[in-house]
Amino acid sequence: MVVAQSPAKKKINFDDDWKFAFGNANDPAKDFNYSIATIFSKTGAAQKTAIDPKFNDSNWRKLSLHDWAVELPFANSPNFDVQSHGYKPVGGAYPETSIGWYRKKFTVDQKDSGQLFQIQFDGVFRDAGFWVNGFYLGNHKSG
Repeated sequence: MVVAQSPAKKKINFDDDWKFAFGNANDPAKDFNYSIATIFSKTGAAQKTAIDPKFNDSNWRKLSLHDWAVELPFANSPNFDVQSHGYKPVGGAYPETSIGWYRKKFTVDQKDSGQLFQIQFDGVFRDAGFWVNGFYLGNHKSG
């Protein structure tokens, strides 16, 4: 990941100091309370999800950006679609290893206030959603 700043186009490697945890595709409670009901709630329920900047991620794994599916063990199962998952336990039959959450905290120096920033991800795959400070930016459906 790279952050570019205008007008000088300064590039900063943004790959280090991330946090990661698996969610769960079948159970919002195990997916850090993330669901349509919570993110669009008018009662503040979204504040209890991982999209809230104040969410407690202290027990999440610290790492540099990576492809979490690559770290999963190889497994042999009749449920695998070899073309899309390469014998990795990812997909509908494996809800506990099919959602990965990444979080990063960073500060923009006040002297840089008003500058244009761009965050570029080099390898996002499979229906990724993006938030900054709790604000939804958008998603990317494929690699």
